[in-house]
Amino acid sequence: MGRAKISVELPEGCDLEELIEQNHVKTEFVEKVHLDLDIRGLILYRVNKEPYFDEFLETYIIDVPEAREIAAYQHIVGGELISRCLNCARKAIKPIAELTSIGKSSPSRIVHLHVLRAAPGYQLHTALEEAIGKIRQAFVRPRYVKVSYRDHSEPTIVLKVDYREFSSIPAGEEIIVVKPDTEATGRTAEISLKSLFKKCEELGSRVKELILYGFISEKGLLRIKEVAASFEVEKVTAFALVDLTALAHNNYDMVLYGVDESLWKERKEFSRLGSIIAEETLKYMVPIYVPGLDQPGDFSERQRRLWDGKKWAEGDVLGHLRRTAEIIESIKTIPGALEPWQEEIANRQLKMLYMKIEELSSKGEIS
Repeated sequence: MGRAKISVELPEGCDLEELIEQNHVKTEFVEKVHLDLDIRGLILYRVNKEPYFDEFLETYIIDVPEAREIAAYQHIVGGELISRCLNCARKAIKPIAELTSIGKSSPSRIVHLHVLRAAPGYQLHTALEEAIGKIRQAFVRPRYVKVSYRDHSEPTIVLKVDYREFSSIPAGEEIIVVKPDTEATGRTAEISLKSLFKKCEELGSRVKELILYGFISEKGLLRIKEVAASFEVEKVTAFALVDLTALAHNNYDMVLYGVDESLWKERKEFSRLGSIIAEETLKYMVPIYVPGLDQPGDFSERQRRLWDGKKWAEGDVLGHLRRTAEIIESIKTIPGALEPWQEEIANRQLKMLYMKIEELSSKGEIS
């Protein structure tokens, strides 16, 4: 499975070994998985260290070009984002079916949980139905109350469920729940899953297997593992895109590697972060990723249309682009955060962001 090995040219001045050591990137935590599947442009990795891989939890990393582009290029928004998400999901669905019970189960036992508003953008439900036919779909909208953008610190978090639609969940069944979403702290997943588990108990059903997919942090994954275990789920399988991310001080930014911009901004403390990632994937990301930048970005606002359970709304695409540019500018001001070759990457990314802002503003499509 996958592609022939391609030589990646690293930027001049980049010492990959030093970068890995300096940022505590855990490339030794992963190993390549070989499946007899012919999927162009996909490489699958297994996280081989506890607590991310044991009898209860299996964690895999999906490396496809579309996921890397979404993680590195925050100017990919709207239709471009959804197109890449769909292509990524279509490639990922085969290994997901192979490594979980999906491929051996009736579609009537599969419940796809949409966490509104962002998660449908991952397009996993579309790829899943293309592959196996009609599945059951459930919806929940947890909402942060009294919390500001990029500040998901535990004391400030208030979460409540605004909307749930669980009518598709069968009674008296053992079901498989598929849950794509961006998992930073795991708090949103916790309240969403607890709501779903409670409904299952009322119906006399049980979640036998939980499948996660999307941008996932180490911290968020372990929190979901704990919640699933408390409800006697038998198996959790996670498919993380690109890497199992580090989580910044603000409990929001999901960083591949680099300075913790949120910690510097709040306390003027300098700290570096590093994710769990395959060295080959890291080589692809280094020439295009701005160190310290959140990979999924504001995944809701990167989308043009969002369903909240009651109505369709427009994502604040321009707001996302402008805020991302501000964060990159902030990273550039932190002493020692970027080497000259990394600053060149940051400047290229800023140029692309400003070009996208100008393009959308001139069309008047998004305010």
